[in-house]
Amino acid sequence: PDVILVFAGNNWTLLETPEFSPYARSVEDRLEYAAALREGGVLGPIERAARMLLRRAGAALAQLNVLARSKGISVVLMIPEVNLADWENRQPVVWLPGDRTRSWHQSRRRAVKGLALGEWKSAEQEARQMIHWDGSTCPTSWRILARALLGQGRESQARSACRAEVDSNQYANLGFLGAPQATPMVQGLLAKAASNFGFHTVDLPAVFAEHFGDFPDRRLFLDYCHLTVPGMKVAMGAAAAKVTGILEDAARPWRDVVSDLPDPQVDSGPDAAAKLGAAVHCAHRLASLGPKGPILEYWCGKALDSSAEAAQAMLDIVRVRSTLLPETLNAAQRHNLESACKLTPQHGWRYDFIDADMTASLLNVLRAQSSELHTRALQALLDRHAVSDRARELLHPPFYLWEPLERFYPEAMAPGALPGRATLRSPWPSTSFCLVSEDKAAIELALCARLPGIDGLEERRQGRVGVRVNGQPLGSLSVGPSWGRHRFRIGPGRLRCGLNKLTLSWPAPHWPGEMALDAAVSRLERGLQADLHPVFGEVFQLQAICRSGAGKAEPERLRAS
Repeated sequence: PDVILVFAGNNWTLLETPEFSPYARSVEDRLEYAAALREGGVLGPIERAARMLLRRAGAALAQLNVLARSKGISVVLMIPEVNLADWENRQPVVWLPGDRTRSWHQSRRRAVKGLALGEWKSAEQEARQMIHWDGSTCPTSWRILARALLGQGRESQARSACRAEVDSNQYANLGFLGAPQATPMVQGLLAKAASNFGFHTVDLPAVFAEHFGDFPDRRLFLDYCHLTVPGMKVAMGAAAAKVTGILEDAARPWRDVVSDLPDPQVDSGPDAAAKLGAAVHCAHRLASLGPKGPILEYWCGKALDSSAEAAQAMLDIVRVRSTLLPETLNAAQRHNLESACKLTPQHGWRYDFIDADMTASLLNVLRAQSSELHTRALQALLDRHAVSDRARELLHPPFYLWEPLERFYPEAMAPGALPGRATLRSPWPSTSFCLVSEDKAAIELALCARLPGIDGLEERRQGRVGVRVNGQPLGSLSVGPSWGRHRFRIGPGRLRCGLNKLTLSWPAPHWPGEMALDAAVSRLERGLQADLHPVFGEVFQLQAICRSGAGKAEPERLRAS
């Protein structure tokens, strides 16, 4: 070839390959991680992973340079850009010294409330305090700061905070599963390699900023890094300008190339499928501070703008989520194969959960689009998932988790080489489940839960777990360090027909952070997996059963909030 064009970097932060983390599969890797943690604290593993990435990527680029020079081939590196405006990287914070972990979560709650109320200045102050406490190691703090700054109209500072958010989303210390995004370090590595080896570059952050504005958003990206059709046109127009300039030795400004190019023509069906798939993928991988409904419904609306057949595809999704049959073996999926808006596994077709956020958004969109399709979708949901007079387990498999991302990422990914857990552990202060209910139903729930301890620390936990339904408090349960069983009822006046959100709010662990972190290092040094983040609560069983005429609307044995 005359030219090699390399468009890479978004996957380089090791987000899908857990080889250097507290959950590493091999004993040797756990020992190496322990040594980095013992020597450098929580920054030690981050620095070690960064060196690993720089060594591997640098070696690959150096090899590319040798191969290209030996044949007189020009190399163009495209420096990736990511969705800063719409994509959030909410993560729990690792154990912090003293009582700072508890304080960090208290500030987080106040900050998120401030964002919801438009109290931008107070949210900014809380976010800056969080960054001070976590040492800029948690992306959640930076996202809160970015939204607070944006609310005040300080867009340039908000954009810088978003860059810091991406930069602090380091795989080595992640709690939840993250999303691939080229970090500032990766972007800098590509630019440095181009300078060292004489490679050409297409600087997409600069190109996109000039063409679309300084804050890359959903105009450019379907999700965290995958480009929309306008994003593809501008990116590839800039690439074409660079390549033709090399071949013809007469550079033409990329702006002229882009303006002269016609818009790419995409058939309405595949275009609608891509946009509906974007909604599904955002539902599955976006960990946001607030509700995900607005961005999901945005992409559903765009799918409908592309093709009216998207409405039937939305019904197909709800029908598929209303069966436990494997992929492609049910009528809804077979029906969709004949549609112009044909979905595939690449669009998130297969999913082992009820997909509560996506299902709720689809029902909202269908209600506005077609009362018939909405009725059919809701009925399919109720027929399969409504709590009945037979006990329904909400936990095993964790099908009825409202947000499956809110688990430690090895448990979310379920790697085949490691045994699965028999319990659900929460690395977040609350855990939500989906209850599907008919009108005027009363539901009785049986919960088996505990407040887990830490290996090596003798002090035991005792506290009250708050219970909410659809955001409204019901009361609280007394939970301790040993497994305890609790039964309570939710009266029909508190439930709506369709999806209901049941939330357990856990008390914060009370151990000093340095002791908890030292206990984690000790486990790693013995070759065992360890948690760098607090485990707020643990659930072994959560069963729901419909009791007609269930008596009191208030739950039994549930202390009033």
